[in-house]
Amino acid sequence: MKIPQSITTLESKSELKNNVNCTFSYIRVMQEADLDWVLAVENNAYDFPWSRQGFENSLDQGLNYVFCTLDHTRLGYCCMLPVLDEVDVLNICIVPQFQGTGVAKQAMQKVLDSLALADYKVVFLEVRESNEPALKLYSGLGFNKNGVRHNYYKAWVWDEDVCDLIEGKEDAILMLRSLQRV
Repeated sequence: MKIPQSITTLESKSELKNNVNCTFSYIRVMQEADLDWVLAVENNAYDFPWSRQGFENSLDQGLNYVFCTLDHTRLGYCCMLPVLDEVDVLNICIVPQFQGTGVAKQAMQKVLDSLALADYKVVFLEVRESNEPALKLYSGLGFNKNGVRHNYYKAWVWDEDVCDLIEGKEDAILMLRSLQRV
């Protein structure tokens, strides 16, 4: 199943935080040359980021996209693993400055549309139980809760004995969306 190299939309504008104007325009295939930028975003956005090796493996095995503006400003990225007619979303991240502006919804809708056109049938993902914005985003995109992976993610948890945050675990909510055309 072949995914188009870029998917373009000029239909929506988002007012970004800090009065930065940006128009989500297209998705392009992630290249090895993007990895330094991707790692900088990943390390800025997450307490427990992926490693360079994780992204290199994804480039070798998966479908990986960068979300861009018309002037090629990179807004975020996603990494997915296709298996037969299914796709598992492994990582999606929007540059923190652009979070909450609609970029993730617009970009993921374009990704889902392209997967459907390529005859994939279902998309799976895991999301932190505490990540309410992501749960809302995915529900709004038609994903349904499908289960729980207990203690799946590393997380900072409060330890009463030491009165401090310690490394612990957090549950993942499993979600899926059918791409079947009705």
